[in-house]
Amino acid sequence: MSRPLAGALFALALAGFGGSELLAIRNKPQQTGAANKSADAATQALNRGLGRLEKADRLESKSPDLARKEYAAALKDFQTAATAKPDNYRAHNGAGYALRKLGDYDGALQSYDRALTLAPASIEAIEYRAEAYLGLNRLDDAKQAYMHLFVHDRAASNVLMKAMRAWIENRRAQPGGVDPAIVAAFDAWARERDTLASSVGNLGHNSPDWK
Repeated sequence: MSRPLAGALFALALAGFGGSELLAIRNKPQQTGAANKSADAATQALNRGLGRLEKADRLESKSPDLARKEYAAALKDFQTAATAKPDNYRAHNGAGYALRKLGDYDGALQSYDRALTLAPASIEAIEYRAEAYLGLNRLDDAKQAYMHLFVHDRAASNVLMKAMRAWIENRRAQPGGVDPAIVAAFDAWARERDTLASSVGNLGHNSPDWK
């Protein structure tokens, strides 16, 4: 869904904390007409949910209360889609996105994990899950996701870096129990990665400079 990444993506996210707007990675709505009624119901619910996420993201900065209502409605649509077709990873991914925007980071992680079980290579789910990690201050997990995205999808890694910078600024203003030294160390790490990203085309996970 959301700020675009590899094949069928729109322009950006991801987010909750450090909250990126929808990635330009939201897949386009599927067409209805499946022979199976359950599949058709899942498709319709999925498309409704995607439309509501788009609307919610547009409202988020202007009318947060209305945006929350749209995210909550979208969540119900994605849950309906997932019930009708449990193997639809986009329904679980959409639910994760809505939950993250509603501040339920633990619930979002569960949905993203289900989506990635079904589609392990989903770039958008990996990026969205990383933003949920930020919401829970799980910085090591967010770092690992960034390194994976940098190798596999630079656009997505840029989206996550933007969310990381936002997390840093938010925690400086409102620590929320996070030690300022941890924030400073994460800031230094992010700056180093940003500098490397500007100077190289690609790096592997095992590069000593990259880590």
